[in-house]
Amino acid sequence: MSKKYKVQVTKDHYYEGYDDLNRFISYFYQIDLVRELRPTSILEIGVGNKTVANYLKHHGFKVDTCDFDKDLEPDHVADIRELPFEDGSYDAVMACEILEHIPWEDVEKALRELHRVTRKHVVISVPSARASFEIIFVNRGFPLVGRMIKRPINHLHIKNPLSSKDKQFSGEHYWEVGTKSYPLKRIRTVLKRYFRISKEIKPVLDSDHYFFTLEKK
Repeated sequence: MSKKYKVQVTKDHYYEGYDDLNRFISYFYQIDLVRELRPTSILEIGVGNKTVANYLKHHGFKVDTCDFDKDLEPDHVADIRELPFEDGSYDAVMACEILEHIPWEDVEKALRELHRVTRKHVVISVPSARASFEIIFVNRGFPLVGRMIKRPINHLHIKNPLSSKDKQFSGEHYWEVGTKSYPLKRIRTVLKRYFRISKEIKPVLDSDHYFFTLEKK
């Protein structure tokens, strides 16, 4: 790397109470979104404790890992803003819960690198501002509600307007989707400069994350 970036958390962060229920819901969506693309090669940026990479490898996917923290023992040590790979090196690139850890002014630099390195697709997730309401329908016995919002549902997420206050840098997150300066529309706009958005998901029972499947333009 041409520039030294500061590691925000130690390796222990990913092992001591890290894998709670919400985290495993997030893992499911990371795995499900990438495997439905049927990629022949995957690059995962940000390895954490390697739960996702290990699952995908166990199920026959070719996965390389990349992180700028060498203590996490990735296959490649590099920052998302300066990836050491040739153009179009991987069918799919994953960067889940990564972009919020860099200043907003660096996000486009990271997206350009993701666009350059992938041949086809990118899967990302970003944190969504908390303090929201979620109504879960255990079954689909509410056809009137489904007709009102024009889609069949089994959960309904309602954003709390009181959660729109901008987040102060906590030592980890520089920004989050849904705050005053970073509405979802702004995130979509910057993504569309480099990709087509083929899917967006706010997971059931996990209102802390927002997922995008992106196609390279």
